[in-house]
Amino acid sequence: MIFRLLNYVVQRRTVVGRVTLVFLVVALLYVFISGRTYVVHALLFPPAEEAGEGVLSAWMEKLNLPSVVSPGTAGSTSAAVLGDILSSRRLGEMIIGELSLKEHFKTKSLDDALRELRGRTGVSVTETGLIRLSVADKDPAYALKIARAYIAGLDSLNRFLQSSRAEQTREFMGAQIAMYRAQIQRERHEIASFQGANNIIDFDQQVRGAIDVAADLKVRTVLAGIERDLLKDFTYSSSMELRRKEAEYENLTAQLRNVMTGDSSGAVFIPLKRLPGLAQRYAAMQADLEVDEHVYSYLLERYEQAGVEKARRTPVVQVVDEPVLPEKPAGMRRWLLVLVVTFVGFVWIVAMIAWWGWVQGRQKTSDEERAFADLTSRARRDWEWARRKLRL
Repeated sequence: MIFRLLNYVVQRRTVVGRVTLVFLVVALLYVFISGRTYVVHALLFPPAEEAGEGVLSAWMEKLNLPSVVSPGTAGSTSAAVLGDILSSRRLGEMIIGELSLKEHFKTKSLDDALRELRGRTGVSVTETGLIRLSVADKDPAYALKIARAYIAGLDSLNRFLQSSRAEQTREFMGAQIAMYRAQIQRERHEIASFQGANNIIDFDQQVRGAIDVAADLKVRTVLAGIERDLLKDFTYSSSMELRRKEAEYENLTAQLRNVMTGDSSGAVFIPLKRLPGLAQRYAAMQADLEVDEHVYSYLLERYEQAGVEKARRTPVVQVVDEPVLPEKPAGMRRWLLVLVVTFVGFVWIVAMIAWWGWVQGRQKTSDEERAFADLTSRARRDWEWARRKLRL
């Protein structure tokens, strides 16, 4: 069987040669038309966690309170977000305008240039949080220019976005600072007037303890409310983080209400609403003052931190592997590509001829032979009818 098929293929070696030659010509044309492509690679390290959340966490530790999450005024941006920024239209337009890529790509519209640029750019995020950037072009110098423009544009755009967030946070904190400054001044004046009018110097330790407990809970409640309002400016109303913050605020409000008016039978300190008249009023005034002073101090630090972030000009994206001018074209070598395509064409035509020889030489039964002859006759009649109709 094998030798019969081999002999069948050899008898048709002219067809094998012609088809193989066609594959060879196609491969040569592709190599000639496509030209060589050079690829520039770079490895980027996104900015580390820092800024807004760190200030708040430090304050919560000072107050011995559980930490809360802030929206990160100008802190870190995850590698996934930076990867999306690299693929953004805004950054693409910046690079196209800076390097005149419409002329380089020989495109008429900006959208065509963007599609060409994205087709030549590869962006991926590793499991460790690093960003891999690759740029392909027929001109190695242009590929290097595009890669460097991506890195510079990413850093510039990221700093702009962080500065915008810091400015919004600074405006929000500034309004809060002005409000709490006025509240503190008013509360200090009221306490001084109250002490002078009633000849009060201090209350006993139990009242002091009740004030401290209420003040700590109210600080937690106020900070949670500030973070909730700040999150509303940065997230959607349906976001999980905002809903978690609202639940935390409601829980703290309920605890504070219990300290102020709850049952004192099992408590260490007397609820403020159950203190004698003068003590109750003084305790409430003192607690409000302490809360506002804590919150005011925290807001000042956040305000200054946002100002530092807004004015920062240091690069936020670190380059682990710098893009360098490629010395060799990317992909398979041209002669090897031609050889592989030609070999694939040779194997394909030999396999097809051998398969047809196997079909032709297969032992047929009388029924199969009659069916095959009938099918062949029908095909010939249909072909002749088609030729007459088409006048071929």
